Amino acid sequence: MNQKYKKKEIGSEYQYENHKEEVSLNTKKSNNYILTFSGRTSIETVLKNEFQIKKALLPSYCCDSMIEPFRQARIIVDFYDVYYENGIKINVSIDNDIDAILWCNYFGFDVSMPDMKEFINRGGVIIEDITHSLLSNQVYHKQSSYLIGSIRKWGPVLSGGICVALDKTLKEKPQECPSREFVDKKKKAMTLKQKYLSGEQEICKDQFLNMFSESNKWLADNYSNLKIDEESLEILKSINWKDVCQRRCDNATILYGGLEKCKNIKPLFNIIEMNSPLFLPIIVDKENRQSLRKYLTENKIYCPIHWPKPNDKCESNLYDIELSLICDQRYDKDDIKRMVDVIKKWDKDITDTKRER
Repeated sequence: MNQKYKKKEIGSEYQYENHKEEVSLNTKKSNNYILTFSGRTSIETVLKNEFQIKKALLPSYCCDSMIEPFRQARIIVDFYDVYYENGIKINVSIDNDIDAILWCNYFGFDVSMPDMKEFINRGGVIIEDITHSLLSNQVYHKQSSYLIGSIRKWGPVLSGGICVALDKTLKEKPQECPSREFVDKKKKAMTLKQKYLSGEQEICKDQFLNMFSESNKWLADNYSNLKIDEESLEILKSINWKDVCQRRCDNATILYGGLEKCKNIKPLFNIIEMNSPLFLPIIVDKENRQSLRKYLTENKIYCPIHWPKPNDKCESNLYDIELSLICDQRYDKDDIKRMVDVIKKWDKDITDTKRER
């Protein structure tokens, strides 16, 4: 490995940062918009406003956190097909008993929503998850009735989700604040990580990792009826989102160019479909994905898998072959080039091993 590259860790939870005063988020009070505690809370908010929903159609490629609010609302859930076949494929077939559809935008890349006019005309509700398209030029599709999303994926906030009603009024909104214990623990974990990354020797890594784990468990178990905490709201106001988007695009472009000759990986999306990437998702054969992820981890690069398979009804080959490469604003071109070099070394080793068989 070229020693000129910094060996800092890449990926995992955000560390705490000092923020510049560059307010770019409109937080005026509105009857059709609220910042919630999490994406789960946002889905719950929609379901409380659309209490007539009895059966919903969700993507077969999704996170269990997207299913959980439907489960808690005792709404029957079915799934439409999302899978990989020389690119991402989405096939939506809507039965007559479906009241709502959850549409998911993936990774900040352009994917068209099919024509839902007939479904809308019979009173169907389209809920669009904009978590991955939050900074895209086209954040949502015009057919949607509601927009929901998690903001936590994009920056160093303690909590954060968004819920928007399009041409409707949100009569039911979260009213309570997150517990002070959660806010303090999450902030302390982020602060300890920042100190650890800056080289403070006395910081034990397991300490903040355990605190992150405990905070995430609390979030998963206690998301109901909560709005965003005040500290996260102030952080959101201070983030230069235009710069965030540009840094991510620049980093993803370096990854595309550096990895194009690799024989054992391929991008899930063509670069021309890139808008504002949350991650750069790649496709790796099932038997090689764990090998690549392990090799990256050994080099202090922590790339997540989207997602653990929620249940047997969620049929998609993407659960077994997708890996999300880090491209976010915390990292500069040298960090990304180091990741490229690590992956290329792994790719060469795998290719050489195949030749020897």
